[in-house]
Amino acid sequence: MRHRREDLLPEPRWRRLLRRLPPGLRAGGRPVVAGRVLVLVTTLLVLLTTPLLVPTGRDLLVVAASAAGAAAVLAGSLLVPWRRLPAAAATAFPLLVMAGLALLSRTGVHVDGAYAPLFVLCFVFTGLVLVPRTGWALLPAAVPLHLVVAGGPSAPAATRTVVAACVWIVVSEVLADLVRRQRAATDVLRRDARTDPLTTVGNRRDLEARMRLLAPGDSVVVVDLDHFKQLNDSRGHACGDEVLRDFGALLARGLRRGDHAARFGGEEFVLLLPATPTSAAVDVVERLREAWAAGGGATTFSAGCATLDESTSAQQALVAADAALYAAKDAGRDRTRSAAAAEGWGPRVGPSDA
Repeated sequence: MRHRREDLLPEPRWRRLLRRLPPGLRAGGRPVVAGRVLVLVTTLLVLLTTPLLVPTGRDLLVVAASAAGAAAVLAGSLLVPWRRLPAAAATAFPLLVMAGLALLSRTGVHVDGAYAPLFVLCFVFTGLVLVPRTGWALLPAAVPLHLVVAGGPSAPAATRTVVAACVWIVVSEVLADLVRRQRAATDVLRRDARTDPLTTVGNRRDLEARMRLLAPGDSVVVVDLDHFKQLNDSRGHACGDEVLRDFGALLARGLRRGDHAARFGGEEFVLLLPATPTSAAVDVVERLREAWAAGGGATTFSAGCATLDESTSAQQALVAADAALYAAKDAGRDRTRSAAAAEGWGPRVGPSDA
């Protein structure tokens, strides 16, 4: 089974905008893509606002050369193997932006500190896409570069730089904390939305999402607790709930790494076993049966197994495993039956009362 993290919450607008970028600009991961956007935005702001400063012809040439340098940075970023580098490598983008603004100020362009506020974008970047306290690491480079952009060493420029540095850190750290909390809350919501609250295994929604990822060679197992209705009727629903909780705990600790369990409905569960032939799937179920019996399970369980092949869909495998489950119940319950890839399809067989 091929694993993929799927969001159950609406995608943020900024992510949708990033996905609309050309494929080349999206390479390297989210921090790198955001870094390229930072370079693009600051370059466009400089190009669009330079005419307001009444530049000379030489000033326009310097700004054009700066834009060409930004384009070279973007092109060069496509050649860097970002996936092999730590996430902190993305700090190269804000550092290059701040160095570029300082260089623009030192080349004689009469900007009079007009672009000093753009430094805050660099710290917005660090807060949104990098780990907390990254802004502090940028500060030793940002302060002297901002001092250059603000007009050089003077009391007013130094004051502006100190005030700006305080704003940078506050913005960076507040954003980083908000992003961290938002990600944690999203993870909790995603987990809760896909987890059965009683048994703590996956729920129907989670199963349907994971079923779409099944591939040939993966096995599907449908498990049903035997005589569960009679158990509920004779010992009460509280006892039935306790049995379901115990069985969910058994699945959580008894399955292999990479296997997945979900509650299909009532006392029925579905197991997804990646890269597992039918014979091995039966072995997995039998080990679970032994552990369940050794733990004093209040009832037995029956199971049906089916394995996908090139001509079998995940839904067909589920139907086949379901048919095999009811064949196991017809055979006396407390056993496992398998369905061949081309056999056993069709509606459930056997008694309707599990």
